[in-house]
Amino acid sequence: MRLVACLIVALAFFALLEKPIKRHATFFYIGTIIISILSIIAPDKGLPFIIEYLVNNILARGTLAGALFILVMVASVCPAAKLRGLLLRTRGEMAIIAALFTLIHNIVYGQYFFVKLFTNISELNTQRILAAIFSLVMILLLIPLTITSFMTVRRKMNPKKWKSLQKLSYVFYGLLFVHIAMIFSVSILNGYLETLFDLTVYAVIYIVYLVFRAKKYEKQRVVSIVCILAVCAIYAVLAVFGIKASRNHIEEEVAPVLEDASYKDGTYEGSATGYIGKMTVSVTIACGEITEINIVETGDDDEYLIDAKDVIPEIIEKQSLEVDSISGATHSSKGIIKAVGNALESAKGE
Repeated sequence: MRLVACLIVALAFFALLEKPIKRHATFFYIGTIIISILSIIAPDKGLPFIIEYLVNNILARGTLAGALFILVMVASVCPAAKLRGLLLRTRGEMAIIAALFTLIHNIVYGQYFFVKLFTNISELNTQRILAAIFSLVMILLLIPLTITSFMTVRRKMNPKKWKSLQKLSYVFYGLLFVHIAMIFSVSILNGYLETLFDLTVYAVIYIVYLVFRAKKYEKQRVVSIVCILAVCAIYAVLAVFGIKASRNHIEEEVAPVLEDASYKDGTYEGSATGYIGKMTVSVTIACGEITEINIVETGDDDEYLIDAKDVIPEIIEKQSLEVDSISGATHSSKGIIKAVGNALESAKGE
C-alpha cells in the first residue's frame, strides 16, 4: 500500500505544481538533494513518528523513487489522455527527481550490502547478492540516463543518439522489478505473506503496463509478451513457495514469565524466526530473574533491529514476554520475543 500511496501523492504533486516545476526545475532538484542529505544524516531514533516513517519506509527503502520511476515508465502508454499528457510533459523532471531520491536508497543500504559484496560476500544470502549486483548495474544505467534527462544536455545531443540511449531505460525498468522481487523474496520465503501482497502490487502494475505496451506498439508485442511471462513466472515461484512457507510456519506460543516460575541461574540461548531468518538470543538469569538479553545472531537488517530491540528492556522490566511487538519492526520484535521464550524453556528449574 505504500507504493500506491506514493503514486497518488506523486501524481497530485506534479499535477498541482506542474508549471513551477517546469519553470524552476533546478530549485526542485536542489530541494530533492537537500531532503536526500537530511534523510541520510537523520538520527535512527528520536524523530517524530511521521518523519521517522517517511525517512525509513518511504525514502530510505526507495518506495518514493520506485513510484516516480513507474510513473515515468507508464507515461507513453497511459490510456487516460489528460493523465498521459501530464506524465509526458513532466517525465523528464520526474526521472531526475527519482534518480536523486535513489541516492538515499543506495547510500543507506549500499554502505552495508555493497561493502559486504566486495569484502565478505559469504555473509550475504543468494537473494541479497543478486539484489546488490542488480543495484550496481542499475546505477551504471541510471547515470547516463539521468544526465541526458537534463534539457541543457539533451539539447546538445543528436536526437537519434538520445533516443537510442534512452532505450536503456527499459532495461532499467526490468531490472527494477527483478531487484524488488529479490529483496521481497527474503521475507516471502520465510512465510510473511504481507510482503507477497506488496510484490503483487508491483507485478500487477508491470503486467498492465506491458499489456498496454503490446497493444500500442505492434513491433514490440513479442518482447512485451515475453516480459509478461517473465514477471508472472517470478511472481508465481515466490507465491507458491511463500504460501507453502506460511503454512509450515507454525506460530510458537510462548508462555509468559510468571511470578512463581522457577529459572536456573546462568546464560541460555534460544532461537526463533525473525523477519528475514533465524534470530538467536542469549538470556542471562540471576537470582531467578532475567537480567540481560543479547542478540547473538540474526539475518534481519539494522533498520528493523534498531526498533525491534526496544522489546528487550520491556521484557526485563516486566519479567514477562507479554509485551507488544514494535510497529514497523513487527516480525523482528516477535522473533526476539519467541527466541527469549525458547531460551527460558532451557532455563526452567525442575
